Amino acid sequence: MTNQIVDRMEYYWTFAVAPNPNPTFHFGWPQEVDNIHNKVLPLMVLNPPEITVSTMDWNKNHILNNSNWTLITYEGLPRDYNVTDDLKILELWDSMENDLFNWFYNWWYYYENQLGIEFVLTSPIKITRMKEASNDRMLALKVTFGFDFYRYCATTTDYPNVG
Repeated sequence: MTNQIVDRMEYYWTFAVAPNPNPTFHFGWPQEVDNIHNKVLPLMVLNPPEITVSTMDWNKNHILNNSNWTLITYEGLPRDYNVTDDLKILELWDSMENDLFNWFYNWWYYYENQLGIEFVLTSPIKITRMKEASNDRMLALKVTFGFDFYRYCATTTDYPNVG
């Protein structure tokens, strides 16, 4: 179920992103970041996914879901940051990407190796670096990726009684 996938994404973001203690996770939209006043950085905002259901699966006992996900991770600039220090920005983005890859690996590993569920990646992981996102003291990474997963449906021998 999609909510279980999101719960697992949140779990691995809030408990497995090192070296940052207690990062913040929000399921919603990037516009809502300014309204999260007690946020702790790094912050991951996971947008509701776009899901396409294969109509070929309606007569089976499972439904193939092709899902496309967008998330944005935010991190604050250090207090001593100088506007002209572009190399420092690159180091921060690299660090944010390392945290993101660590999160992705841990989340993916849970399904692939602990549960034995194979997720089929349907699009590459695309990362866009953004400066001055939400406010002028934050950096952000916008990440998009897609994967297929199956949802269990009713068995085909248990048709509803319509008569």
